[in-house]
Amino acid sequence: MGNIHGKVKINNHKLSIVSEKKPTAISSRTSNFEVCPGCDLLITKIQPKPGHTAACPRCSRRLHREHPNTVQRSLALSATGMLLFLPANLYPLLSFNVMGTKAESSLFHATLSMFAQGENLVGFIVLLTGFIFPMLTLSLLFWVSAGLFMGWKARWMTDFMRWYQHLTEWSMNDVYLIGVFITIIKMSHMATIHFDVGFFCFLGLVLVTISSQASVDKSFFWQEMSGDREEEDTGEAFTVSIHAKTGQEGGLVLCHTCHKAMLSTELARESHPHCPRCGEAIHPRKNGSISRSWALVVTAAILTVPANLLPIMEVEYFGQPDASTILDGIIYFFQEGSYGIGAVILTASILVPVFKITGMALILTSIHFRWQSWLKHKTLMFRFIEFVGRWSMLDIFVIALLCALVQFGYLSTINTAPAAFYFTLVVLCTMFAAISFDSRLIWDE
Repeated sequence: MGNIHGKVKINNHKLSIVSEKKPTAISSRTSNFEVCPGCDLLITKIQPKPGHTAACPRCSRRLHREHPNTVQRSLALSATGMLLFLPANLYPLLSFNVMGTKAESSLFHATLSMFAQGENLVGFIVLLTGFIFPMLTLSLLFWVSAGLFMGWKARWMTDFMRWYQHLTEWSMNDVYLIGVFITIIKMSHMATIHFDVGFFCFLGLVLVTISSQASVDKSFFWQEMSGDREEEDTGEAFTVSIHAKTGQEGGLVLCHTCHKAMLSTELARESHPHCPRCGEAIHPRKNGSISRSWALVVTAAILTVPANLLPIMEVEYFGQPDASTILDGIIYFFQEGSYGIGAVILTASILVPVFKITGMALILTSIHFRWQSWLKHKTLMFRFIEFVGRWSMLDIFVIALLCALVQFGYLSTINTAPAAFYFTLVVLCTMFAAISFDSRLIWDE
């Protein structure tokens, strides 16, 4: 699109190129063009065939992938997940038996174990990410897909879809499941383990949740809820200048939630503009993105020191306490021959937080000094930081499970230690730093 030096006019899905250098006319309600959410490139929209993916040619962000029967599949999977949710969380998960002493716990009880240890902030985060947000994401997806299946056109559907997109990143059932497996391996040499009903229900819940999220065609959902497809054929064209490659230079503002493109001149008439489709607040770029991201990255870097140096867990054997740091736990798994689990914890608990802090600092520094090289690589790195951020919660979930399951009195007891508080804050700061950052700033120069 940025290579066209004449005049492009699109009206009612017709495209013509003229040699005159005048402003370009683009119908705001056609499906011919879109703006990449990752780099703001103005490009021709391509409807991919089933099984194929449309990606931005500049930053390689996935723009659209066709999902057949997306509404029916999302409805069926989310309904199945809601049926599995209560037994997966309330039924006993695992039973440990040590020298005739038995201890068992449900996932919900393990989620609340941090409160019993006096770690209220850590317990609240575990409760949100391990119980409340997973329940909300399944419920929101169920009602949105049910409304589309029934042909409803209610305003609450767009609100539910917006909340679903925001909460999906914070729903960490899959991370919790890996924590369950690590707990099993860690305790397999010390106790006899029995798998209860809750374990199999939870395993099914995680598989169904992942499948439901993969089945959602977000662009199709938004179009169906807002009636964009009907508006495209009846809407009037407007004129914007697009002598440059990006949507911003063409006078367009993109909603960061539903990716609807709008004229900045129309939004300028409102003091606090909101997206007419999803209701999200609209800004050309996220307000205070650089300063907020810097503040959170620096805070995370400072908190990393006590998170790694202080003990994160305390184990009592026959009344003798033994505190261990994150690194001590990693060394334990390597010494026991569990190299895979040790590598997973090393990656999620140490390498990932350090990579996120270093990577975000590098990206922010490059924007400050206007380094214009390796733009695509920096964008891909940021996308990877967004993806792996949630997996750093793995250690916290493992500690929550152990604190609930390993309570054998004088024989053996596991309690949380101060580093758990600092480590949770590191995870939150790095995740919020990625959420606050606008990747389009990398390409603006």
